[in-house]
Amino acid sequence: MGISAGIRVGYCVDPNPALASFRLRVAIPAAHLPVPHRFGVTGSPTFFYKDGNPTLARSLRTGVIYDVVNDHFSGSRAANYHGMAAAADVLTTCSEVMREVVWRATGRDAVVIDDPYENECSPPEVSGNVVLWFGHGANISSLKPYADLPNLVICSNVPGAIPWTPQSEADCLYSAAVVLLTGNNPGASTNRMVKALRAGRFVVTPGGVPSWEQFRDFCWIGDVNEGVRWALNNREEACLKIAAGQAYTSERFTPSSITGRWMEAFASTSGAATRSSKAG
Repeated sequence: MGISAGIRVGYCVDPNPALASFRLRVAIPAAHLPVPHRFGVTGSPTFFYKDGNPTLARSLRTGVIYDVVNDHFSGSRAANYHGMAAAADVLTTCSEVMREVVWRATGRDAVVIDDPYENECSPPEVSGNVVLWFGHGANISSLKPYADLPNLVICSNVPGAIPWTPQSEADCLYSAAVVLLTGNNPGASTNRMVKALRAGRFVVTPGGVPSWEQFRDFCWIGDVNEGVRWALNNREEACLKIAAGQAYTSERFTPSSITGRWMEAFASTSGAATRSSKAG
């Protein structure tokens, strides 16, 4: 019967395409699953993320997967995060740093599953002089040291920025010469880096996000002002780096290959029948 025998995934989440976590951790992989799946219900296994539902998860007699993409193991959401981690048969996450976070907080290992790409490749181009920063408002304070960068444009969900929508983000990427990436979360996934490269834009970042280090040959990691100057003064070479980065993303982050990793995680819960040992 193979790896998919008996698997009927229930994504116990609220569908919200405005959330990157929903698109990248749920919607895109689900669209490529070779097995039945439904949203908003339990299944065999059942997928939870964010705060989840620890009471429901503990009651289930089929496998439970809990995807941890942010560190909320302390603070107001800690009870849900610890409750879900205890109730789950399999923990997943989006980066090696988050895997370490989960281990320190729970004593349990997590399976690292990358985010898939969500945009097709556009031709590499460094045209004009616009520098784009895009991302969630949770990361906006990391931009403060570079707020005076010439020709900086911000696309985000914060006051004063170009309001974020999928279309406004795509339009801003199209108009940019360089993309500046900064962040407050060392455990962040590769999502923004992959998206910018596949949009055909050169990325400059001060670093600080370990998952971005694998792209060092395809972008600039270091002094931001120096990196922007280099890209604008070496446009052809920058485009060659972008093209190489696109090839890398097309090999490593395909929706089908990422979905294969999810299928392995779903299949690994098939022996979870009774969960009394995790009732907590």
